[in-house]
Amino acid sequence: MLAMFGAWIQINNKTPRHSWDTLVCLALTLSAIAGLSSLPCNAQISTAPTSTAPTSTAPTSTAPTSTAPNSTAGPGTRPASKVYPLDGVVDQQGGVWIVDRNAPGIWRFADGKIELAISGEKKFRQKLNAVRCIAISKEGELAAGDPATREVYRRNASGEWLPSVSGLIGIPMDLAFASDGTLYIADVERRVVWKQSTANEKPVVFSQANPRGLFVDSQDRLWVVSQDSTQLLRLSPDGKTEVSVGERVFEFPHQVVVDSQGVAWVTDGYKKGIWRIKENQPPELVFSGEPFQNPVGLFLYEDQPVIVDPHAQSVFKLVDGKPELWFRIEVK
Repeated sequence: MLAMFGAWIQINNKTPRHSWDTLVCLALTLSAIAGLSSLPCNAQISTAPTSTAPTSTAPTSTAPTSTAPNSTAGPGTRPASKVYPLDGVVDQQGGVWIVDRNAPGIWRFADGKIELAISGEKKFRQKLNAVRCIAISKEGELAAGDPATREVYRRNASGEWLPSVSGLIGIPMDLAFASDGTLYIADVERRVVWKQSTANEKPVVFSQANPRGLFVDSQDRLWVVSQDSTQLLRLSPDGKTEVSVGERVFEFPHQVVVDSQGVAWVTDGYKKGIWRIKENQPPELVFSGEPFQNPVGLFLYEDQPVIVDPHAQSVFKLVDGKPELWFRIEVK
């Protein structure tokens, strides 16, 4: 009906040509809708008839399929790994604790041997299911951040890992203890640094620094790897901010440590390297490339940087500016 009405108007030259085209389109659309609405609820829309042309007789390809074990990764992607170490600390006995997102759990390396000392839950949103960061206090208290539960677990005197923030934070990416036991938490979801005075107190926002990595130096200054253009900051205990690196020099910075000489070190995943930052000097890329694949975690051992690389599944010491394999993390 609409098409006929449009045709009549066109004949009588009362409607320009482009209006006629619009009316035709509307008519075709309405007709299609009307046709579909008239079908019964269980009706199936007819498809084009199947071609009767003979099927191809080309031989089946004999190209070998991928034999990567337990891998569903597509081209250019990494297969899932059973281990994914991300961060570490050294305890008072010289043992090294390494958090592992995929194990999941926390490894301890001592006397040349490594074991999964703490097993996380396999079920998502359960305790230590995707633990990512770890810190140790001056008194030896361990704390671990778990994004899967939006929680920071702290180990008590009995060796139990107990939640301490009641899920009040977003995603904990890094942790650092001050000398008085205050715990700082880098939250990449809410882009803030939280401050928790004790394990029994609720955390409060300390800084809007958009943090990724944290470290407390010998002067109790909090160093922050920021995701903003001011990439490296120092915060005093009362929150006053100093800028150490005020422009985008790092490509994908993760964590920071500061040695006893006041030299800061920053891991850079995209650069596959580590930066050295001296006071009043521009950052220097000390090393980049193999054996690093994605250097993330960073801690000090005997005042020297130690790097945790989840892709290499290895822990490296930095010796004279070059990485040396310390130990690997693997499931046998």
